Amino acid sequence: MTEKEEILDKIWDELILGLNSGKHPFHIFTVSTVKNNKPDSRSVVLRTVDKENKSISFHTDLRSKKILQIKESENICALFYDKDSKIQLRIYGSASKETNSLLIKEKWNSSKEMSKLCYLNKISPGEVINEPKDYLYGKEELNNIELGIKNFSIINIKISQIDWLSLNHEGHQRMLINYTSNNKIEFDWVAP
Repeated sequence: MTEKEEILDKIWDELILGLNSGKHPFHIFTVSTVKNNKPDSRSVVLRTVDKENKSISFHTDLRSKKILQIKESENICALFYDKDSKIQLRIYGSASKETNSLLIKEKWNSSKEMSKLCYLNKISPGEVINEPKDYLYGKEELNNIELGIKNFSIINIKISQIDWLSLNHEGHQRMLINYTSNNKIEFDWVAP
């Protein structure tokens, strides 16, 4: 195995650790979409990692602006950073809303109650409100938490490129990893 291949294996290992541990620095990452030709970024939670299919996913509210942004442009960037190892990943790819209703229901059913509560909010994310907590669900919604599934969505990111950066006082290292359309992987060292 080459050094480049070892780095790629380590990237996938760290993503899987981020998926399985809320304390791992890759568990919460920044995702950027395009809004009026400008980047729009927010933090999300890593929900799946699929090395074989070269994809990751996160959950979101169907009413959120990022859903519309992804419909307008599937281009997306996911930013991960581990301050202890000084590793930054910029993952580029195409985003799509999951359409498999059985998978959506399965992911909903496996979600914690505190996560499900986020999808009960009576006002869509980003809407103007009068008071800071005007968006919160009411007692009726609390009595039937399963109503939140109507606002629950999964966003899949099909990875096309990983930009790996290792920061080191003796010299940074940076590599681009491209997944080609013919199922090959191209590695290029680039100046950091």
